[in-house]
Amino acid sequence: MFSTSPKDGANAGAVNLTHHDHELREQLVEAADHAGRRVRSIFNSASDEVEHVGDRVSAEIRTNPLRSTAIALGVGAVLGMLFRR
Repeated sequence: MFSTSPKDGANAGAVNLTHHDHELREQLVEAADHAGRRVRSIFNSASDEVEHVGDRVSAEIRTNPLRSTAIALGVGAVLGMLFRR
């Protein structure tokens, strides 16, 4: 009759562990892909929003150049005072 030695049991455990490692690796790859798609989506949305805000600021500067210059001068003066300290 057949009897299993401890060595045979160890090999069976190694096979199961290897299969489990493979499944875990596949799950990690899928999770990384999903996370990468989410990050790209968030980055693209943020990039589109920054571009939109930039377009609005440019249009505002063209429409009201004196007011824009006064605001920039005021912000620069305030930042200058803050950084001087």
